[in-house]
Amino acid sequence: MGGWRRPGVVVAALLAAVALAPPAPSMAQARRPTTWNTELVGHLAPPQNGGYGDVWAHREVAYLGNLRQATCRPANGVWAIDLRDPAKPRPLASFAEFPGSDGEDVWVGSVNTKAFRGDLAAVGIQRCSREDPGFAGLALYDVSNPARPRELGRLATGVASGVHELGVVQRPDGRVLLLAAVPYSFNLSQGRQGDLRIIDATDPRRPRELADWDIRRDGPVEARSQLAARRDVFCHSAWPFDKGGKLFASFWSAGEQFLDISDPAAPKLIGQTSYRPEDGYRGAHSGWFNQDETLFVQNDEAMQAVGSGATASWTFQRVFDTSSLERPKLLSTFATESAVPGNDGKVATDGVYSVHNAVIKGDLEYASWYSDGVRVVDLSDPRHPKEVASFIPPPSPPRQTAATAKGGRRDMPLVWGVYPWKDLVLASDMNSGLWIFRVTLDGRQADQGGSGSGPGSGAGPGAAPPATAAPDAAAAPDPAAAVDDPGGAGVLTWLAPAGLVLGLLAAGAVVRAGRRRPG
Repeated sequence: MGGWRRPGVVVAALLAAVALAPPAPSMAQARRPTTWNTELVGHLAPPQNGGYGDVWAHREVAYLGNLRQATCRPANGVWAIDLRDPAKPRPLASFAEFPGSDGEDVWVGSVNTKAFRGDLAAVGIQRCSREDPGFAGLALYDVSNPARPRELGRLATGVASGVHELGVVQRPDGRVLLLAAVPYSFNLSQGRQGDLRIIDATDPRRPRELADWDIRRDGPVEARSQLAARRDVFCHSAWPFDKGGKLFASFWSAGEQFLDISDPAAPKLIGQTSYRPEDGYRGAHSGWFNQDETLFVQNDEAMQAVGSGATASWTFQRVFDTSSLERPKLLSTFATESAVPGNDGKVATDGVYSVHNAVIKGDLEYASWYSDGVRVVDLSDPRHPKEVASFIPPPSPPRQTAATAKGGRRDMPLVWGVYPWKDLVLASDMNSGLWIFRVTLDGRQADQGGSGSGPGSGAGPGAAPPATAAPDAAAAPDPAAAVDDPGGAGVLTWLAPAGLVLGLLAAGAVVRAGRRRPG
Protein backbone atom coordinates (compact mmCIF):
# COMPACT_ATOMS: atom_id res chain seq x y z
CA MET A 1 0.00 0.00 0.00
CA GLY A 2 1.04 3.64 -0.08
CA GLY A 3 2.44 3.54 -3.61
CA TRP A 4 3.64 -0.08 -3.84
CA ARG A 5 3.12 -1.12 -7.48
CA ARG A 6 4.07 -4.39 -9.17
CA PRO A 7 3.33 -5.61 -12.71
CA GLY A 8 0.34 -7.87 -12.95
CA VAL A 9 -1.65 -6.73 -9.93
CA VAL A 10 -5.37 -6.48 -10.38
CA VAL A 11 -6.95 -3.13 -11.14
CA ALA A 12 -8.60 -2.93 -7.72
CA ALA A 13 -5.28 -3.32 -5.93
CA LEU A 14 -3.70 -0.70 -8.17
CA LEU A 15 -6.48 1.76 -7.42
CA ALA A 16 -6.12 1.13 -3.70
CA ALA A 17 -2.40 1.77 -3.90
CA VAL A 18 -2.94 4.99 -5.81
CA ALA A 19 -5.49 6.12 -3.22
CA LEU A 20 -2.96 5.68 -0.41
CA ALA A 21 -0.01 7.13 -2.27
CA PRO A 22 1.14 10.50 -0.93
CA PRO A 23 0.21 13.39 -3.21
CA ALA A 24 2.80 15.33 -5.15
CA PRO A 25 4.03 18.22 -2.99
CA SER A 26 2.57 21.60 -3.79
CA MET A 27 4.73 24.66 -4.32
CA ALA A 28 3.96 25.77 -0.77
CA GLN A 29 4.67 22.39 0.78
CA ALA A 30 7.93 22.16 -1.14
CA ARG A 31 9.29 25.18 0.72
CA ARG A 32 11.62 24.43 3.57
CA PRO A 33 10.62 24.80 7.21
CA THR A 34 12.22 27.41 9.46
CA THR A 35 14.66 25.59 11.74
CA TRP A 36 16.84 26.54 14.68
CA ASN A 37 18.93 23.82 16.32
CA THR A 38 16.73 21.35 14.40
CA GLU A 39 16.85 19.67 11.00
CA LEU A 40 14.15 18.27 8.75
CA VAL A 41 14.08 14.47 8.37
CA GLY A 42 10.80 13.67 6.61
CA HIS A 43 7.32 14.92 5.70
CA LEU A 44 4.01 13.42 4.57
CA ALA A 45 0.59 14.90 3.87
CA PRO A 46 -1.71 11.88 3.37
CA PRO A 47 -4.50 12.46 0.83
CA GLN A 48 -7.73 13.68 2.39
CA ASN A 49 -10.17 16.56 2.45
CA GLY A 50 -9.84 18.72 5.49
CA GLY A 51 -7.13 19.24 8.08
CA TYR A 52 -5.04 16.98 10.27
CA GLY A 53 -5.37 16.52 14.03
CA ASP A 54 -3.13 15.09 16.73
CA VAL A 55 -0.13 12.80 16.29
CA TRP A 56 0.94 9.72 18.26
CA ALA A 57 3.55 7.03 17.68
CA HIS A 58 3.88 3.40 18.72
CA ARG A 59 6.60 1.02 17.64
CA GLU A 60 7.52 2.01 14.06
CA VAL A 61 4.20 3.66 13.20
CA ALA A 62 2.85 7.19 13.51
CA TYR A 63 -0.89 7.80 13.91
CA LEU A 64 -2.31 11.03 12.53
CA GLY A 65 -5.77 12.25 13.48
CA ASN A 66 -8.14 14.24 11.26
CA LEU A 67 -9.82 17.59 11.71
CA ARG A 68 -13.42 18.22 10.73
CA GLN A 69 -14.15 19.77 7.36
CA ALA A 70 -17.67 21.09 6.67
CA THR A 71 -20.01 18.10 7.25
CA CYS A 72 -17.27 15.45 7.26
CA ARG A 73 -18.83 13.68 4.32
CA PRO A 74 -17.04 11.82 2.94
CA ALA A 75 -15.37 10.92 6.22
CA ASN A 76 -11.64 11.06 6.83
CA GLY A 77 -9.92 8.58 9.11
CA VAL A 78 -6.89 8.21 11.33
CA TRP A 79 -3.78 7.50 9.26
CA ALA A 80 -1.31 4.77 10.23
CA ILE A 81 2.06 5.82 8.76
CA ASP A 82 5.15 3.63 8.41
CA LEU A 83 8.20 5.25 10.06
CA ARG A 84 10.77 2.54 9.38
CA ASP A 85 12.46 4.98 7.01
CA PRO A 86 11.72 8.32 8.72
CA ALA A 87 13.01 10.24 5.70
CA LYS A 88 10.32 8.56 3.58
CA PRO A 89 7.22 8.02 5.72
CA ARG A 90 4.47 6.18 3.87
CA PRO A 91 0.78 5.62 4.61
CA LEU A 92 -0.26 2.10 5.58
CA ALA A 93 -3.98 2.45 6.23
CA SER A 94 -6.76 4.78 7.24
CA PHE A 95 -9.27 3.73 9.89
CA ALA A 96 -11.95 5.13 12.23
CA GLU A 97 -13.87 6.67 9.34
CA PHE A 98 -17.29 7.79 10.58
CA PRO A 99 -19.44 9.75 8.07
CA GLY A 100 -20.49 13.00 9.68
CA SER A 101 -17.78 12.85 12.36
CA ASP A 102 -14.05 13.43 12.77
CA GLY A 103 -11.30 11.77 14.84
CA GLU A 104 -8.98 14.47 16.14
CA ASP A 105 -7.33 12.67 19.05
CA VAL A 106 -5.73 9.22 19.04
CA TRP A 107 -3.79 7.11 21.54
CA VAL A 108 -2.01 3.83 20.73
CA GLY A 109 -0.21 1.42 23.05
CA SER A 110 0.35 -2.21 23.96
CA VAL A 111 -2.30 -3.81 26.16
CA ASN A 112 -2.25 -7.21 27.84
CA THR A 113 -5.45 -8.37 29.53
CA LYS A 114 -7.45 -11.58 29.61
CA ALA A 115 -9.81 -10.10 27.04
CA PHE A 116 -7.24 -8.58 24.66
CA ARG A 117 -3.54 -8.79 24.00
CA GLY A 118 -1.99 -6.60 21.32
CA ASP A 119 -1.70 -3.00 20.18
CA LEU A 120 -4.78 -0.96 20.99
CA ALA A 121 -5.82 2.33 19.34
CA ALA A 122 -8.34 4.62 21.03
CA VAL A 123 -9.90 7.39 18.92
CA GLY A 124 -12.11 10.26 20.06
CA ILE A 125 -15.02 10.69 17.63
CA GLN A 126 -16.99 13.97 17.38
CA ARG A 127 -19.98 14.98 15.27
CA CYS A 128 -19.25 17.69 12.72
CA SER A 129 -22.68 19.30 12.70
CA ARG A 130 -25.83 19.34 14.75
CA GLU A 131 -28.04 18.04 11.98
CA ASP A 132 -25.82 15.10 11.07
CA PRO A 133 -26.52 11.82 12.90
CA GLY A 134 -22.83 10.89 12.86
CA PHE A 135 -21.45 8.77 15.70
CA ALA A 136 -20.17 10.63 18.78
CA GLY A 137 -18.04 8.89 21.38
CA LEU A 138 -15.12 6.49 21.65
CA ALA A 139 -13.90 3.94 19.08
CA LEU A 140 -11.36 1.19 19.84
CA TYR A 141 -9.24 -0.70 17.30
CA ASP A 142 -6.78 -3.57 17.16
CA VAL A 143 -3.74 -2.18 15.32
CA SER A 144 -1.40 -5.09 16.02
CA ASN A 145 -1.13 -5.16 12.23
CA PRO A 146 -1.21 -1.40 11.53
CA ALA A 147 -1.81 -2.02 7.82
CA ARG A 148 -5.09 -3.78 8.71
CA PRO A 149 -6.75 -2.14 11.71
CA ARG A 150 -9.82 -3.95 13.07
CA GLU A 151 -12.58 -2.29 15.05
CA LEU A 152 -13.07 -3.86 18.47
CA GLY A 153 -15.74 -1.76 20.12
CA ARG A 154 -17.24 1.66 20.57
CA LEU A 155 -19.04 3.64 23.25
CA ALA A 156 -21.44 6.52 22.62
CA THR A 157 -21.15 9.53 24.94
CA GLY A 158 -24.72 10.76 25.08
CA VAL A 159 -26.04 14.26 24.50
CA ALA A 160 -22.71 15.97 23.83
CA SER A 161 -20.80 16.12 20.56
CA GLY A 162 -18.33 13.35 21.42
CA VAL A 163 -14.85 12.73 22.83
CA HIS A 164 -12.56 15.68 22.22
CA GLU A 165 -9.36 14.43 23.90
CA LEU A 166 -8.48 11.26 25.76
CA GLY A 167 -5.77 9.45 27.69
CA VAL A 168 -5.28 5.73 28.33
CA VAL A 169 -3.35 3.69 30.89
CA GLN A 170 -3.06 0.04 31.88
CA ARG A 171 -2.64 0.03 35.64
CA PRO A 172 -0.53 -2.39 37.69
CA ASP A 173 -3.77 -4.16 38.66
CA GLY A 174 -4.30 -4.96 34.97
CA ARG A 175 -7.27 -2.68 34.39
CA VAL A 176 -7.23 -0.49 31.30
CA LEU A 177 -8.72 2.91 32.03
CA LEU A 178 -9.64 5.48 29.41
CA LEU A 179 -10.14 9.09 30.45
CA ALA A 180 -12.28 11.10 28.06
CA ALA A 181 -13.10 14.80 27.88
CA VAL A 182 -16.61 15.28 26.53
CA PRO A 183 -17.09 19.08 26.56
CA TYR A 184 -20.50 20.56 27.35
CA SER A 185 -21.97 17.32 28.70
CA PHE A 186 -22.76 19.12 31.96
CA ASN A 187 -24.64 21.93 30.25
CA LEU A 188 -26.48 19.85 27.69
CA SER A 189 -27.65 17.37 30.35
CA GLN A 190 -28.64 20.13 32.82
CA GLY A 191 -25.96 18.95 35.21
CA ARG A 192 -26.85 15.27 35.19
CA GLN A 193 -23.66 14.20 33.37
CA GLY A 194 -20.17 15.55 33.93
CA ASP A 195 -17.74 16.52 31.18
CA LEU A 196 -15.07 14.11 32.42
CA ARG A 197 -15.72 10.40 31.78
CA ILE A 198 -13.82 7.46 33.28
CA ILE A 199 -14.17 4.37 31.11
CA ASP A 200 -13.07 0.78 31.67
CA ALA A 201 -11.57 -0.59 28.44
CA THR A 202 -10.04 -3.74 29.94
CA ASP A 203 -12.17 -5.58 27.42
CA PRO A 204 -11.99 -3.20 24.44
CA ARG A 205 -14.84 -5.06 22.78
CA ARG A 206 -17.12 -3.98 25.64
CA PRO A 207 -16.00 -0.59 27.00
CA ARG A 208 -18.13 0.66 29.85
CA GLU A 209 -18.36 3.95 31.67
CA LEU A 210 -17.49 3.77 35.37
CA ALA A 211 -17.99 7.38 36.42
CA ASP A 212 -18.47 10.93 35.24
CA TRP A 213 -17.16 13.96 37.12
CA ASP A 214 -17.43 17.72 36.90
CA ILE A 215 -15.99 20.50 39.04
CA ARG A 216 -19.34 22.33 38.89
CA ARG A 217 -21.19 19.40 40.41
CA ASP A 218 -18.61 17.36 42.29
CA GLY A 219 -16.07 19.99 43.38
CA PRO A 220 -15.94 21.77 46.75
CA VAL A 221 -19.05 23.70 47.74
CA GLU A 222 -17.35 27.05 47.25
CA ALA A 223 -16.16 26.05 43.77
CA ARG A 224 -19.62 24.92 42.78
CA SER A 225 -21.17 28.21 43.85
CA GLN A 226 -18.50 30.25 42.04
CA LEU A 227 -18.45 28.24 38.81
CA ALA A 228 -22.07 27.25 38.34
CA ALA A 229 -22.93 30.42 36.43
CA ARG A 230 -19.71 30.68 34.42
CA ARG A 231 -20.01 30.15 30.70
CA ASP A 232 -16.34 29.27 30.21
CA VAL A 233 -15.97 26.13 32.33
CA PHE A 234 -15.78 22.76 30.60
CA CYS A 235 -13.42 19.79 30.43
CA HIS A 236 -11.12 19.96 27.43
CA SER A 237 -8.68 17.11 28.08
CA ALA A 238 -7.74 14.47 30.65
CA TRP A 239 -4.67 12.35 31.25
CA PRO A 240 -3.56 9.65 33.74
CA PHE A 241 -0.50 9.77 35.97
CA ASP A 242 0.84 7.93 39.02
CA LYS A 243 0.51 4.65 37.06
CA GLY A 244 -3.19 5.28 36.61
CA GLY A 245 -3.93 5.99 40.25
CA LYS A 246 -4.53 9.67 39.51
CA LEU A 247 -5.55 11.93 36.62
CA PHE A 248 -5.49 15.57 35.69
CA ALA A 249 -8.36 17.20 33.85
CA SER A 250 -8.17 20.58 32.11
CA PHE A 251 -11.31 22.53 32.99
CA TRP A 252 -10.58 25.75 31.09
CA SER A 253 -11.21 28.79 33.32
CA ALA A 254 -11.38 26.55 36.41
CA GLY A 255 -7.77 25.41 35.83
CA GLU A 256 -6.27 21.94 36.08
CA GLN A 257 -7.99 19.48 38.41
CA PHE A 258 -5.94 16.67 40.01
CA LEU A 259 -8.07 13.66 40.97
CA ASP A 260 -7.47 10.44 42.88
CA ILE A 261 -8.91 7.54 40.88
CA SER A 262 -7.52 4.65 42.92
CA ASP A 263 -11.20 3.72 42.90
CA PRO A 264 -12.07 4.78 39.35
CA ALA A 265 -15.79 4.60 40.08
CA ALA A 266 -15.41 7.23 42.83
CA PRO A 267 -12.96 9.97 41.75
CA LYS A 268 -11.87 12.38 44.47
CA LEU A 269 -10.45 15.88 44.02
CA ILE A 270 -6.92 16.31 45.39
CA GLY A 271 -6.04 19.83 44.32
CA GLN A 272 -6.05 22.25 41.42
CA THR A 273 -3.94 24.90 39.76
CA SER A 274 -5.03 28.47 40.33
CA TYR A 275 -4.94 31.68 38.35
CA ARG A 276 -3.55 34.98 39.56
CA PRO A 277 -5.79 38.05 39.98
CA GLU A 278 -4.06 39.70 37.02
CA ASP A 279 -4.79 36.76 34.70
CA GLY A 280 -7.63 38.21 32.69
CA TYR A 281 -7.83 35.26 30.28
CA ARG A 282 -8.15 31.76 31.67
CA GLY A 283 -8.14 28.75 29.37
CA ALA A 284 -6.56 25.57 30.78
CA HIS A 285 -6.40 23.45 27.63
CA SER A 286 -3.92 20.67 28.44
CA GLY A 287 -0.80 19.86 30.46
CA TRP A 288 2.04 17.44 31.06
CA PHE A 289 4.13 16.14 33.96
CA ASN A 290 7.86 15.59 34.05
CA GLN A 291 9.07 12.05 34.74
CA ASP A 292 8.91 12.13 38.56
CA GLU A 293 5.66 14.12 38.45
CA THR A 294 6.98 16.96 40.60
CA LEU A 295 6.76 19.48 37.76
CA PHE A 296 3.66 20.25 35.72
CA VAL A 297 3.31 22.49 32.66
CA GLN A 298 -0.15 23.93 31.97
CA ASN A 299 -1.03 25.12 28.47
CA ASP A 300 -3.64 27.85 28.04
CA GLU A 301 -5.14 28.15 24.55
CA ALA A 302 -6.77 30.97 22.59
CA MET A 303 -7.59 31.04 18.89
CA GLN A 304 -7.20 34.79 18.63
CA ALA A 305 -5.16 37.37 20.52
CA VAL A 306 -6.73 38.47 23.79
CA GLY A 307 -7.28 42.20 24.11
CA SER A 308 -6.42 44.81 21.51
CA GLY A 309 -3.81 47.40 20.68
CA ALA A 310 -0.96 47.71 23.17
CA THR A 311 -2.66 45.29 25.57
CA ALA A 312 -3.08 42.45 23.06
CA SER A 313 -1.44 39.13 23.92
CA TRP A 314 -1.68 35.46 23.08
CA THR A 315 -1.58 32.79 25.77
CA PHE A 316 1.38 31.23 27.55
CA GLN A 317 2.49 28.30 29.69
CA ARG A 318 2.50 28.08 33.48
CA VAL A 319 5.10 25.90 35.19
CA PHE A 320 4.03 24.48 38.56
CA ASP A 321 5.84 22.69 41.36
CA THR A 322 3.54 19.72 42.05
CA SER A 323 5.49 18.19 44.95
CA SER A 324 2.25 18.84 46.79
CA LEU A 325 -0.74 18.18 44.56
CA GLU A 326 -2.95 19.73 47.21
CA ARG A 327 -1.13 23.04 46.77
CA PRO A 328 0.57 23.36 43.36
CA LYS A 329 3.02 26.27 43.38
CA LEU A 330 3.52 28.51 40.34
CA LEU A 331 7.25 28.70 39.54
CA SER A 332 7.34 30.51 36.22
CA THR A 333 5.65 31.24 32.93
CA PHE A 334 6.89 30.83 29.37
CA ALA A 335 5.82 32.23 26.01
CA THR A 336 7.36 32.71 22.59
CA GLU A 337 8.42 36.12 21.38
CA SER A 338 5.45 36.25 19.00
CA ALA A 339 2.91 35.37 21.70
CA VAL A 340 3.46 38.13 24.28
CA PRO A 341 4.54 41.75 23.82
CA GLY A 342 8.28 41.54 23.21
CA ASN A 343 11.03 44.08 22.69
CA ASP A 344 8.87 45.95 20.18
CA GLY A 345 5.80 45.83 22.43
CA LYS A 346 3.76 43.91 19.86
CA VAL A 347 2.49 40.40 19.21
CA ALA A 348 2.25 38.60 15.87
CA THR A 349 -1.10 38.68 14.07
CA ASP A 350 -0.32 36.83 10.82
CA GLY A 351 -1.21 33.47 12.38
CA VAL A 352 -2.37 31.84 15.62
CA TYR A 353 0.36 32.20 18.25
CA SER A 354 -1.17 30.24 21.10
CA VAL A 355 0.37 27.24 22.80
CA HIS A 356 -1.58 24.03 22.22
CA ASN A 357 -0.02 20.80 23.56
CA ALA A 358 3.28 19.83 25.17
CA VAL A 359 5.30 16.75 26.10
CA ILE A 360 8.24 16.66 28.55
CA LYS A 361 11.11 14.24 28.05
CA GLY A 362 13.99 14.54 30.50
CA ASP A 363 14.68 18.23 31.03
CA LEU A 364 13.34 19.21 27.61
CA GLU A 365 9.79 20.22 26.86
CA TYR A 366 8.43 19.95 23.33
CA ALA A 367 5.52 22.36 22.85
CA SER A 368 3.28 22.68 19.80
CA TRP A 369 2.66 26.40 19.43
CA TYR A 370 0.39 26.61 16.36
CA SER A 371 1.94 29.19 13.98
CA ASP A 372 5.15 29.24 16.03
CA GLY A 373 5.64 25.54 15.23
CA VAL A 374 7.33 23.32 17.80
CA ARG A 375 9.30 25.01 20.57
CA VAL A 376 11.90 23.07 22.55
CA VAL A 377 12.27 24.47 26.07
CA ASP A 378 14.92 23.61 28.66
CA LEU A 379 13.25 23.09 32.06
CA SER A 380 16.36 22.07 34.01
CA ASP A 381 15.84 25.30 35.96
CA PRO A 382 12.04 25.41 36.06
CA ARG A 383 12.08 28.92 37.52
CA HIS A 384 13.78 30.13 34.36
CA PRO A 385 12.65 28.10 31.33
CA LYS A 386 14.84 28.64 28.25
CA GLU A 387 13.94 28.08 24.64
CA VAL A 388 16.76 26.15 22.96
CA ALA A 389 15.39 25.00 19.58
CA SER A 390 12.44 25.38 17.23
CA PHE A 391 10.91 23.91 14.08
CA ILE A 392 8.26 25.76 12.05
CA PRO A 393 6.63 24.21 8.98
CA PRO A 394 6.25 26.49 5.95
CA PRO A 395 2.90 27.98 4.94
CA SER A 396 0.86 25.62 2.77
CA PRO A 397 -2.48 25.60 0.94
CA PRO A 398 -5.18 25.63 3.62
CA ARG A 399 -6.99 22.39 4.39
CA GLN A 400 -8.39 23.60 7.71
CA THR A 401 -11.23 26.01 8.47
CA ALA A 402 -10.72 26.15 12.23
CA ALA A 403 -8.37 29.12 12.39
CA THR A 404 -8.33 32.39 10.52
CA ALA A 405 -5.60 35.01 10.95
CA LYS A 406 -5.66 38.70 10.23
CA GLY A 407 -6.79 39.46 6.70
CA GLY A 408 -8.56 36.10 6.35
CA ARG A 409 -5.33 34.11 6.11
CA ARG A 410 -5.54 30.33 6.64
CA ASP A 411 -2.40 29.02 4.95
CA MET A 412 -0.13 29.70 7.93
CA PRO A 413 1.54 26.85 9.84
CA LEU A 414 -0.73 25.47 12.57
CA VAL A 415 1.10 22.80 14.57
CA TRP A 416 -1.46 20.82 16.56
CA GLY A 417 0.45 17.91 18.10
CA VAL A 418 4.00 16.97 19.04
CA TYR A 419 5.48 13.58 19.99
CA PRO A 420 9.14 12.79 20.82
CA TRP A 421 9.87 9.43 19.16
CA LYS A 422 13.21 7.67 19.61
CA ASP A 423 15.80 10.32 18.73
CA LEU A 424 13.37 12.27 16.54
CA VAL A 425 10.33 14.49 17.02
CA LEU A 426 6.98 14.14 15.23
CA ALA A 427 4.73 17.14 14.67
CA SER A 428 1.29 17.43 13.07
CA ASP A 429 0.29 20.55 11.17
CA MET A 430 -3.40 21.16 10.45
CA ASN A 431 -2.65 22.16 6.87
CA SER A 432 0.44 20.17 5.90
CA GLY A 433 0.30 16.88 7.82
CA LEU A 434 3.14 14.99 9.46
CA TRP A 435 6.60 16.47 9.96
CA ILE A 436 9.61 14.54 11.28
CA PHE A 437 12.65 16.40 12.53
CA ARG A 438 15.73 16.03 14.68
CA VAL A 439 16.89 18.32 17.48
CA THR A 440 20.58 19.07 16.91
CA LEU A 441 21.52 20.51 20.28
CA ASP A 442 25.12 19.86 21.27
CA GLY A 443 24.75 20.01 25.03
CA ARG A 444 22.83 22.87 26.62
CA GLN A 445 22.58 26.01 24.53
CA ALA A 446 22.29 29.62 25.58
CA ASP A 447 18.80 31.06 25.71
CA GLN A 448 18.10 32.38 22.23
CA GLY A 449 14.48 33.42 22.45
CA GLY A 450 11.12 33.20 24.09
CA SER A 451 9.97 34.79 27.29
CA GLY A 452 10.55 32.87 30.50
CA SER A 453 10.19 34.29 33.98
CA GLY A 454 9.37 33.67 37.58
CA PRO A 455 5.83 34.24 38.76
CA GLY A 456 6.67 37.67 40.09
CA SER A 457 7.51 39.14 36.71
CA GLY A 458 4.75 37.14 35.02
CA ALA A 459 5.25 36.72 31.29
CA GLY A 460 1.86 37.05 29.71
CA PRO A 461 -0.84 39.66 29.35
CA GLY A 462 0.17 42.82 31.15
CA ALA A 463 3.72 41.62 31.79
CA ALA A 464 6.84 43.60 31.07
CA PRO A 465 8.41 42.93 27.65
CA PRO A 466 10.93 40.07 27.71
CA ALA A 467 14.58 41.00 27.73
CA THR A 468 15.53 38.53 25.01
CA ALA A 469 14.71 38.44 21.32
CA ALA A 470 13.32 35.30 19.73
CA PRO A 471 14.54 33.81 16.47
CA ASP A 472 12.32 34.29 13.44
CA ALA A 473 8.98 32.90 14.59
CA ALA A 474 7.43 32.09 11.25
CA ALA A 475 7.98 32.22 7.55
CA ALA A 476 6.81 35.44 5.91
CA PRO A 477 3.31 35.31 4.45
CA ASP A 478 3.28 34.28 0.82
CA PRO A 479 0.17 35.45 -1.06
CA ALA A 480 0.88 32.89 -3.77
CA ALA A 481 0.44 30.10 -1.21
CA ALA A 482 -3.16 31.05 -0.42
CA VAL A 483 -5.88 29.12 -2.22
CA ASP A 484 -9.64 28.99 -1.94
CA ASP A 485 -10.68 26.92 1.06
CA PRO A 486 -13.13 24.19 0.01
CA GLY A 487 -14.79 24.23 3.42
CA GLY A 488 -15.97 27.82 3.31
CA ALA A 489 -15.21 30.56 5.82
CA GLY A 490 -15.85 30.43 9.51
CA VAL A 491 -17.04 26.86 9.83
CA LEU A 492 -15.20 26.29 13.10
CA THR A 493 -14.41 29.72 14.53
CA TRP A 494 -16.03 29.44 17.97
CA LEU A 495 -16.39 32.52 20.12
CA ALA A 496 -16.47 32.35 23.90
CA PRO A 497 -18.08 35.04 26.02
CA ALA A 498 -16.20 38.34 25.93
CA GLY A 499 -14.97 37.45 22.47
CA LEU A 500 -12.48 34.74 23.49
CA VAL A 501 -12.14 32.03 20.86
CA LEU A 502 -12.01 28.60 22.41
CA GLY A 503 -11.11 26.82 19.19
CA LEU A 504 -11.54 23.19 18.35
CA LEU A 505 -13.86 22.00 21.09
CA ALA A 506 -17.40 21.30 20.04
CA ALA A 507 -19.42 19.94 17.17
CA GLY A 508 -22.23 21.81 15.50
CA ALA A 509 -24.63 21.01 18.32
CA VAL A 510 -22.39 22.74 20.78
CA VAL A 511 -21.68 25.60 18.40
CA ARG A 512 -25.36 26.48 18.47
CA ALA A 513 -25.80 25.66 22.13
CA GLY A 514 -22.78 27.82 22.86
CA ARG A 515 -24.91 30.90 22.21
CA ARG A 516 -26.65 30.22 25.48
CA ARG A 517 -24.18 27.87 27.16
CA PRO A 518 -20.38 27.80 27.52
CA GLY A 519 -18.77 28.49 24.19
